[in-house]
Amino acid sequence: MSELPSPPPDPDDISPWPDRVALLDERRRVLERLVGKSVGPARLLGLLLVVAAFEAGWALVGVGLRAVDDTLDGFNLVFAAFVGLVGVAILVPTLAVVAAEAREDRAVRGLLRSWTALDRDPRGDARFGRGWLNAGWLLVSLGCVAAGLLVCGTLSGAVEEGHRTPYSTLVYVLGAGIVPIIAGLAGLVNTVAHLRWLARTLDPVPAARRPGGAHR
Repeated sequence: MSELPSPPPDPDDISPWPDRVALLDERRRVLERLVGKSVGPARLLGLLLVVAAFEAGWALVGVGLRAVDDTLDGFNLVFAAFVGLVGVAILVPTLAVVAAEAREDRAVRGLLRSWTALDRDPRGDARFGRGWLNAGWLLVSLGCVAAGLLVCGTLSGAVEEGHRTPYSTLVYVLGAGIVPIIAGLAGLVNTVAHLRWLARTLDPVPAARRPGGAHR
């Protein structure tokens, strides 16, 4: 993950920009970087890769669990331990990436608020309203949720029919279904947060200046 831009200077300090044009120019460059990190194509691809990596690691863990369920002999135990360790070796760095991305997302949202508050530029900020990208985030996020619900639905169907489902299968299917659901919901939250930020940025009349606002 690349380094984030620095926070803007304190408004009470001496401005480092010679004029408003220079301020808006740097503000635009920083916001472009921050928006890219928040809802850019690379960020969306990263979400899909994280889900794919977790599913691959979890699938190996599930194979190991089912191998132990089948027969408790020496070969199955060795096989289960091997594939389980490989699965864990995939899951641990994947979870570390998820935690790092969550921290970065919080930092990006804080920087977006700080740099946006420096000045208003609704016309210039209109470039951040990339409709195709927002639609892509919504479609991918909803697709992840739907896929997770479909996976969990296969398990509930088997239980309702009275089949005896091994505990290893229950654990595997629930994990395989819940992760895409969580990832999809996180994507939806991220998209909605970006659209709310964009709406406030493009609003020609700040809320504080409307009738009944703080500045009347």
